[in-house]
Amino acid sequence: MSRWQADFSGDGVRIVILYNGPTSPFGRFARVVALELGIAHEEKTIDVYAAGFLDQFNPLRQIPTLILDDGRPIYDSRVIVAYFDSVSGRPTLFPADEGWDLHVRLALAIGLMEAGLQRRMEVIRPVGERSAATIAKLEQRIGRAIDRMEALVSAIAATGLRGDQIATAVALEYTEFRYGKHWHHAAPNLAVWLADFARRPSMAATRPRA
Repeated sequence: MSRWQADFSGDGVRIVILYNGPTSPFGRFARVVALELGIAHEEKTIDVYAAGFLDQFNPLRQIPTLILDDGRPIYDSRVIVAYFDSVSGRPTLFPADEGWDLHVRLALAIGLMEAGLQRRMEVIRPVGERSAATIAKLEQRIGRAIDRMEALVSAIAATGLRGDQIATAVALEYTEFRYGKHWHHAAPNLAVWLADFARRPSMAATRPRA
């Protein structure tokens, strides 16, 4: 469990608990945003498969799930991030002048997280239940997503911290964590950008470990 101490009042509701997992890229996305925006909360790392208590808050039993002090749950990661952004009192991570392009880049990053997590779940199945075809399709999806990110690297790297940047960095580091750094050869500019962005304290403090 970790606790970030900051004087935060936001909209008058104090954030209490962020239920998370040790390696979830979606949970990390929320955590990095919380750190960048200076939002105080308590994080509790749980085994989501054994966390029956979570069902009363989130019937999907997924992480991250945020519980406010009045008992209201907020999920999924994109909604939690939007909530953090709305109450932080700091410049938005989703500036309106970026238009829909920012949200498309965000969706691309979330999709890369999903593909990486799905691949991981398939790889750890018992050998007799594992589908090589499914793994191959997911790896192709990962490759296509990273190729598109490389094509968009100028927009991703543009000045000013934004939500799509955070999501992209988290997605790429999760890919490295679970799949390796093979993509660096195909996306050298993206790899250079990530190496720089990954130095941010919020990224270093939330990096997953086996």
